[in-house]
Amino acid sequence: MTVSRPSASRLAGEPPKHVIEEYKHRLQQVTCVCGWQGSSASSDGITSDWKTHLQSTRPPGASRR
Repeated sequence: MTVSRPSASRLAGEPPKHVIEEYKHRLQQVTCVCGWQGSSASSDGITSDWKTHLQSTRPPGASRR
């Protein structure tokens, strides 16, 4: 199963948001709207390549939602 959605549009002056553009469930593969690709699999139930990507692109001082 592949789920995709149109690329997120950006308003003037807003930093890009990193959201899933495509997710391949069986492969647990994520494609971000910025082009990054990696795994959403988590061996410990907490960390994954996707979560690491989000943390690395979050501006300093940004809160988690």
